[in-house]
Amino acid sequence: MEQLTKRILAIVLIAVIGVAIGFTVWIFVAPYVWSNVDVPGMENEAAIPEDRIIKIGVAGDTKRIHGRGQYQGAYLAAYEINTGTGAIGSKYFPGGGITIGGQKYYIGITSEDTDEANPQLDTAKGTVAADRLVYYKNVQFALGGFRTESLLAYREVFMENAIPFINTGSATDSFCEDVKDNYARYKYFFQDNPIKGSDLASELIRLLMTSSVIFSAFPPSLGGAGQPVIRFSIVREQLEWTEGFKDAIVAVLTNLTGTNPLIEMVFTGLDITIPQNIGETEMRAHWLNLDGNNTQIVVPIISGEAGSTFTTTYGDINPGIIPIGINVMSQAGDYWTTTGGRCEYGVTLESVLRTNKTTLTQPVWDAYLARWLESPIYTAVGAIDAVLHYAWAINASQSLNPDTIVAQLETLDKANAIECTAGWIAYDDGSTGATRHCTTEGWPYGAALAVQWYNGFKRLVPGALIYPSDPWSSAIHPLYTPPYGYLEGMNYTVLPPGLNPPTPP
Repeated sequence: MEQLTKRILAIVLIAVIGVAIGFTVWIFVAPYVWSNVDVPGMENEAAIPEDRIIKIGVAGDTKRIHGRGQYQGAYLAAYEINTGTGAIGSKYFPGGGITIGGQKYYIGITSEDTDEANPQLDTAKGTVAADRLVYYKNVQFALGGFRTESLLAYREVFMENAIPFINTGSATDSFCEDVKDNYARYKYFFQDNPIKGSDLASELIRLLMTSSVIFSAFPPSLGGAGQPVIRFSIVREQLEWTEGFKDAIVAVLTNLTGTNPLIEMVFTGLDITIPQNIGETEMRAHWLNLDGNNTQIVVPIISGEAGSTFTTTYGDINPGIIPIGINVMSQAGDYWTTTGGRCEYGVTLESVLRTNKTTLTQPVWDAYLARWLESPIYTAVGAIDAVLHYAWAINASQSLNPDTIVAQLETLDKANAIECTAGWIAYDDGSTGATRHCTTEGWPYGAALAVQWYNGFKRLVPGALIYPSDPWSSAIHPLYTPPYGYLEGMNYTVLPPGLNPPTPP
């Protein structure tokens, strides 16, 4: 009775909020009925009883690339598991579906739009989406997330209903810190992909260090510039999550002298914050400021639509600066086309590229591209692996009970990791760090890849302090710098043989 009352109140709340904020008002006269239509790969098969559909909800901004990728990734993983085909299905569920107690179950996928990548963020929309998934569609498991401020609000809907939720978009550390600090409430929350923000910042620092060793220490004959000092600046979106990134990057990179004699990096003092809806005129002024301060490396920390303006104005001005950082928009497979090639030389950290990060990565990439006619960004890869994690836990525990599934997912550590698309999944247990239920950082578990746009293609470039960068590997390409400016004409493939890269402090 109490649960029914909560559901009725939630439906009324959705209607009231819909009127208040001016979008579609939902009026529900009956619970949502799950059927074959919701089960990827089973649409034309014999009717599946609703109680044998494993109901997974996707909470994401489905109007934009971030949430669209989450839904498409979840759909693809469910399709391969349900049909027993593709790299995931043939490896883990060759018979198709999941057998529990002698009966076959199939994964159903549904989504609701949180609108959370909208530059004009309204967190109420995310809560409405979560309410619909929980109280109307009665999902048993969920995944999604992107904007920290929105996810902070709507995760509570899942937590108070004891519905496991795997975060596949937001990197903010506090989500997993909450799991450790208030386990009883937040034990249903897991951080899949990306790795948490502090770990991602650490990997970005290592990438910048790797690049700077070459730039500063080596003569042109070894692919460097022989310049003793590398000057860097930061451009980041005006959001809370970027503040910690900036602080960590500046603190580490400006304290390398003496500790790492091959590197000397100087912060120009330019920490430029930009709104999500920044205009081209404003961004061009920032580029001129960066160039006027002799910036050699600019570190973008941009997850939203401002990344496109950052890129196109960079290509218009040609400031002789190389961007090395995080620009989510540049992960799109058609970015070269949409920017008119102005993304050339830009480097961003990504979850995967079409390479053998694991044995699943390349075939899953190909399957995603074939089905959706676009390559997967990090939110899509996170969703693919999240569905696989749920399916694995359900199969291993032979249960759909949320507490049992949480306990099963908690067995995934370095000694019991499973191979997924983005790496081998192992969750932190909170015993040695400040978080719990976060993907363990470090190769071959949670590790990003450095990807550069060059000559019309995305290429994997060296990240010697993050992942193997074998100089004879055909997967590794040279990192190129603009043929003008302070790093003119440099390129390198990997660190020269015999040089041990410095260890981050």
